[in-house]
Amino acid sequence: MKKQKKDRKKTDIFMIIVLFLGIGLFSYPFVSDAVNSYFDQQLVQYYQQKANNENEEAVAKLKEKQDKQNAELAKDGNNPGVAAFNDAVSNEQQKKIKKEQSYLKQHTIATLTIPKIKVSLPIFDQTNELFLQNGVSLLEGTSIPSGGPSTHSVLSTHRGLPEAKLFTDLPKLKKTDVFYIDINNERLAYEVDQIKTIEPTDTQDLLIQGGEDLITLMTCTPYMVNTHRLLVRGHRIPYKPEAEKEIKETINHNRNKLFIWIGGIILAVLLSLFIFRKIKKKRTH
Repeated sequence: MKKQKKDRKKTDIFMIIVLFLGIGLFSYPFVSDAVNSYFDQQLVQYYQQKANNENEEAVAKLKEKQDKQNAELAKDGNNPGVAAFNDAVSNEQQKKIKKEQSYLKQHTIATLTIPKIKVSLPIFDQTNELFLQNGVSLLEGTSIPSGGPSTHSVLSTHRGLPEAKLFTDLPKLKKTDVFYIDINNERLAYEVDQIKTIEPTDTQDLLIQGGEDLITLMTCTPYMVNTHRLLVRGHRIPYKPEAEKEIKETINHNRNKLFIWIGGIILAVLLSLFIFRKIKKKRTH
């Protein structure tokens, strides 16, 4: 009888361990993505607050500097630095890099919001693996995303990582969908007008087009194969204030999903333990 009770206790402990492992394995990718999204929103919020607190003169000077840089790029002809992106997304380079929040803040120059696919990410001023794992990188040799005629910014990131979605859902965008850039205390709207798949070394569709105000979102395709690049291009359209609601909803969605998942896991554990105790109680009678 004692041996039977001891064996039953061992079985119960084993079942509880298996239960917790199962919940952990199932929830890991979702919780990891939620954690990364939460920290991304901290950067988004930091940038927006910083921009709001800047005085008009400082913002005007920065905008003037960016416009000058973009004008020089348009005059000399841009040379999109796809090599940096291609190197960063190669299998050899895709290793987890320790993130330093203060360093990421220093290099955040804008934010990107895509309500259609619930994306809200910081935009960094360089392309490297650290930035690609934590948001969107400005492709070197392309315009700063501050808008204006004869500008073409290329914003790139991973199609997705085990711990972060990033541009996983980019293929869901269709022509006429709209995405938004927040920069220099100004919100710019872009409407998707072209979706293309290109070779990794092809830069023709990333060049500046005279008089046009363009932004191209770039990621790897097919998913997990990464042999080509998916380009989703948008042209500047007037910003409509009524879009504020869906932009806020997108940011809040990414900020709050961590707490939703934590609550869900706690609920799942409590429910599982309750069911387990019920079964155990029936078994002892």
